[in-house]
Amino acid sequence: MKIVLITLLLILVLLIVCFVVTQLLALLARNKLPPHGKFTSVKGGQIHWTESGEGDTVLLIHGLGGNLHNFNYMLPELSKNYRVVCIDRLGSGWSTRESIYYAGIDAQAAAIAEFIEKEELDRPLVVGHSLGGTFAISLGINFPDRIKSLALICPASMAVDQIPEVFRDLELSTVVGRKFVANVLSGPFGLIKQQKLLTEIFKPEPVLADFDTKGGAVLGRLPRHFQTTCEDLISAKSAQEELMTRLGDIKTDMYVIFAEDDTILDAQHHGKTFCEKTGAKLTLIPNTGHMLPATNPQLCNKFIQDIMSL
Repeated sequence: MKIVLITLLLILVLLIVCFVVTQLLALLARNKLPPHGKFTSVKGGQIHWTESGEGDTVLLIHGLGGNLHNFNYMLPELSKNYRVVCIDRLGSGWSTRESIYYAGIDAQAAAIAEFIEKEELDRPLVVGHSLGGTFAISLGINFPDRIKSLALICPASMAVDQIPEVFRDLELSTVVGRKFVANVLSGPFGLIKQQKLLTEIFKPEPVLADFDTKGGAVLGRLPRHFQTTCEDLISAKSAQEELMTRLGDIKTDMYVIFAEDDTILDAQHHGKTFCEKTGAKLTLIPNTGHMLPATNPQLCNKFIQDIMSL
């Protein structure tokens, strides 16, 4: 009995330490990258967003676990020619989300469509990276009148049979489990796994040394952000099959640029097959990985500029 009590006490102490570490890391993240944009209320929460430049509008949507800082490498040049609007999707970065009900693909797309209307963005070119491409596709299906066209960068455009290994820890099916891991364990375990995660999503290219702050990775240490990232993954996985049956309903022009050596999403499946099914125009980029907006900003900007000039 004494051994059992000692063991339980040690477990309790360890959990307390993990909780403290998680909260301290979250505090540091808040101090490093506080919200610096505007907030717009939409159904399901508030969208945090920034804008720079003038001209025709380009709307940038980040992927799973990301935030608007993911596009910082593109902004200086892109905003010289366009009004560039970057958003934190509902629940990501500094945006809020009322519940998992608003994590679904169509629900998030509807929130973005409402944001476009409220802020009078006047039919922007919508650029979606990774899972952001999924929400962009939903916009193309459900709200074609509110957008000009779609520019998809390494998009999650087809159903995924198996979640990439680096994201499988996010498949927490219960609310209690997600809250516990987010608030108690995500800090220390996130630190342990961060380098492996970044290596996987960047390879075959090297991880950028400043991605933690300039690229916004540090905001992944916010417990709320971790929890909503889990919800995004679960909701997207459950809704993907239904969305794929509606690809023929897309009523806007689409253009796709894909990293040929992407290890997160298969370029043949999400790039070539998707484009064959939908008529989207595909460009494959050799010797590059999933994080094209960060590693190849000039290439991504040219992709956008070429579309805007059509």
